[in-house]
Amino acid sequence: MTGNGIRFIAANGSTYMGQFYMGHFQGNGEMKYKDGGLYSGEWDSNQRSGNGTLQEAQGQTYLGNWHNNKRHEQGKQYYKDGSRYDGNWHNDKRHGQGELRCGDGSIFDGQWKNDVFHGFGMHISPSGMYFEGQWINGKPSEMAVKIVIKGASPRDAQSDQPFTIEIETHDANGNLVKDNGRKLELTAGVKYAPVTATPQSSIDLTSDDGVEDRLIPTELGYDLFPYPICNDTAFFEMYLKECEEEEPDPTVKGKAKPKERVKEEDTESGKDDQASIDGSLVEERKEYPRVATVTVEDGTVTVPSLFFAPPPPNYKPFAVPEEETPPTPVDRSKSRAAPGRRSEASINARTASKLSKRSSFEEKGVRAGEYVISVRDITQPPFLGFCLEPAYLIVRLLPSAAKKAKAAKKPKERGQRRVSVW
Repeated sequence: MTGNGIRFIAANGSTYMGQFYMGHFQGNGEMKYKDGGLYSGEWDSNQRSGNGTLQEAQGQTYLGNWHNNKRHEQGKQYYKDGSRYDGNWHNDKRHGQGELRCGDGSIFDGQWKNDVFHGFGMHISPSGMYFEGQWINGKPSEMAVKIVIKGASPRDAQSDQPFTIEIETHDANGNLVKDNGRKLELTAGVKYAPVTATPQSSIDLTSDDGVEDRLIPTELGYDLFPYPICNDTAFFEMYLKECEEEEPDPTVKGKAKPKERVKEEDTESGKDDQASIDGSLVEERKEYPRVATVTVEDGTVTVPSLFFAPPPPNYKPFAVPEEETPPTPVDRSKSRAAPGRRSEASINARTASKLSKRSSFEEKGVRAGEYVISVRDITQPPFLGFCLEPAYLIVRLLPSAAKKAKAAKKPKERGQRRVSVW
């Protein structure tokens, strides 16, 4: 049969309507498939060949060239998930130059081979991260696998001097990989060591509600309890200004009147302690300005002006008291204290008040000690479904230079023994 006509194919339930030549589909025609698919375009010897459009029952559509029933040369493919490919084809596979725009917003524009990225191309993630360079079988020729903080660890730093860290992205061999747009999060903490209650202390961090949920897991063999770290210059200057103020004598404010005992209920209420630090950062310290998420450019990022903020009130790791020698028991069977001597309750109350005040002033500044900075890959969605290994920097925080100089200039009092309340 030659010319226009209709043929029903019983073998597969399809129906062809269009041009024939000597009984074959030849020229322009339309094929309706049993599953609901539809092809409209050019035919050659019963094969889709030339320009045509295929609408598949599954929701995909192809517009472009065909050869021997397969997508070939230039064509556009619309996928059911919203993705779209516009480029070259070979033997029904993406092959050659082409651009793929995925439903999640990611884009690959470059060379293809056997349906995968291969050759030079650029991949842009919906997170904003992108890689431009050579690809091999669907993967970048240089693939970052870990975060590296430059410099030795541990590193010494002073509490009144901000410091800078430099971060890089490396491959498995330790070579720099020029990632662009990767998002990193910088946090800090102190080593978490669960403390159980002792006869000298009733504090037990392991049973404290919410502590376990706040811990930061690490690959260092221990977890971190979060600690505030900032790089807000204005906040740092305000903090330094307050720390430079003269520390008042904890016995001045709230001092008991002569010949009067300190009431235990007043000490427990903390009114005297509150007055001694009124107006300080401790009172306003509800939430510190955090370090903003940093973005990697050409495989590197520098984070300047870092400093550790004062600990929040009642910071758990610092709230655990050191073990103290139990007080010598007093024989209460004897008569009351001699006139002019304070009772044991009065002495304990005064000592507790001084300890509380001293602790309040200590909380205004950053304690010297060991802190840990953690840098993690928070790129979302993860680039090619993979997050980098985190990096850690141990910082040994030293007392401020100003405090050292002040301590060195302060003359020692001769003939007087100083007693520490700690």
